[in-house]
Amino acid sequence: MKSKTEAIIIGTMNLGEADKVVTFFSLDRGKLRGIAKNARKSFRRFGAGLELFTHCRLHLYEREHQELVRIESADIISQHFEIAGDLSRTAAGSVILELVKEIAPEGERNSQAFLVLAHLLHLLNGGADPIFLLRVFEIRFLSLLGFQPKLDKCLSCGCPADRPMVFYGLKGGVLCPDCIVSSGEDQIRLSPGAVGFYYHALRMDLDKLTRLKPSAEILRELDQAFSSHTLHILGKRLRSMDFLRSVAGR
Repeated sequence: MKSKTEAIIIGTMNLGEADKVVTFFSLDRGKLRGIAKNARKSFRRFGAGLELFTHCRLHLYEREHQELVRIESADIISQHFEIAGDLSRTAAGSVILELVKEIAPEGERNSQAFLVLAHLLHLLNGGADPIFLLRVFEIRFLSLLGFQPKLDKCLSCGCPADRPMVFYGLKGGVLCPDCIVSSGEDQIRLSPGAVGFYYHALRMDLDKLTRLKPSAEILRELDQAFSSHTLHILGKRLRSMDFLRSVAGR
């Protein structure tokens, strides 16, 4: 069966002498994997359409009970050359793509998640702050996939988060100082400013997101919280985070 889908390329792997295995996140099919025969030799059929971050239209051929779809050709909608040409943007973009690969379920449509991914990659390519965009992507994407943390009130007593709270990744939310039982581990503190930014970023229209101007400290707090949150969702750390932190620490 032949079909076509709008997609963003989130992973590639060479196979044999000329083929590629491609992971993509699509508007109407969610995350899928496919094989592109002779992709490394046939510029006419694929061009640069299978490069990471590329927004394209894929022409597919599928057979029942096959694990991989067959990618027949790719038409480029937009390419994000500026991401690949800047180390900070590449590092943040790599975390975004890995998050999609690891968390998005196979073959489940989520058009809103696709639009968030496409829009934020567009902003990243256009020069918006990479760390800001990564935090916003984590906030929006995880919420759309059902992993929204509870930050507005204490998970135990229900008091509002109008004072510094402590984030617990295992529980996916915050506890107030009165409900914390010390474990001797480092605590991830979230200020009212960080919580406020979280809910603004979650609810604001995508085309207005760059109006938000969080401080570096707020972004740092949310980095720690979402690193813990993602670790407890996946059971492992994202490998691309080490690259991002090495770039940020230059």
